[in-house]
Amino acid sequence: MKNYADRLLSAIDRKGSPCVVGLDPRIELMPDFIVNSREDWPPADAIRHVIGNFNRVVIEAVNDLVPAVKLQIAFYEQYGLPGLQAFVDTIQFAKDCGLIVIVDAKRNDISSTAGAYANAFLGRTNIFGQSQPIFDVDCITVSPFLGRDSLMPFIEACSAYGKGVFVLVKTSNPGSSDLQDQKLAKSGDPISKDLARMVANCGTAVIGEFGYSSIGAVVGATFPHEAKELRVLMPQAIILVPGYGAQGGTAEGAAACFNTDRRGAVVNASRSIIYSHERQDVSPSDFSSVIRRSTQNMKKEVIDAIPSMMTVAQ
Repeated sequence: MKNYADRLLSAIDRKGSPCVVGLDPRIELMPDFIVNSREDWPPADAIRHVIGNFNRVVIEAVNDLVPAVKLQIAFYEQYGLPGLQAFVDTIQFAKDCGLIVIVDAKRNDISSTAGAYANAFLGRTNIFGQSQPIFDVDCITVSPFLGRDSLMPFIEACSAYGKGVFVLVKTSNPGSSDLQDQKLAKSGDPISKDLARMVANCGTAVIGEFGYSSIGAVVGATFPHEAKELRVLMPQAIILVPGYGAQGGTAEGAAACFNTDRRGAVVNASRSIIYSHERQDVSPSDFSSVIRRSTQNMKKEVIDAIPSMMTVAQ
């Protein structure tokens, strides 16, 4: 399969947008027409149907506006097996619509366990002598805190199957400073900078035709100053930018993660897009219109912010 970074950047060019919509199901926030569609089904069937239906409506509303969707797996796991069935359903529907699928799972462990995670999400699993894809998504977020060797199964899967990873470097939550900003005795730099250098080094094995690596980084829009410094340390990494919208990150903060070629980042928004309707009794057509308008507004804000950041950088 084609290099993941090339596939993502080509999709961004086709859609004219570096924005990603997060599909994080919370049934209590969904509009009535979605929740009430469960009829009198058993709870497990109702959960799968409601989540799947909600995600389909969102995808259909934004499909021509975004290159990818991001599924935070915790919002599916909280509903047990029916939630995970809806997770699989959504992955397939998004892929059928031509979207790149990013799973925010922050997985990792040592040795064979990291390999099992890589097999499940990016590669293949040996089942009774047959190598089979399982979730088969395009990209997954991973934790680097078990060390470089724990990333190798994911990097190998990226190379073998044309997939990608985003490594946590500077996350968008306020508490990220508890560890990620702590300075190392050897270099005097914060841990996040050392992680950025590790991402840049590991990424050299999977550079695509655009000059970007399939090994990217997660850097929050809520820390624009740090983002500028980390961007310099990872010139060939694509940065997944969370924190825009509901978490308080701005378009200007997100723009700090882009390179001077206006590439190198994708900006995610979840709550501020998919739950932007103001009334639970919103009609299906109005709900789709609100989702679409929120996505268009995000796209405009982010794209408009990039030139000003480029001027500052130059």
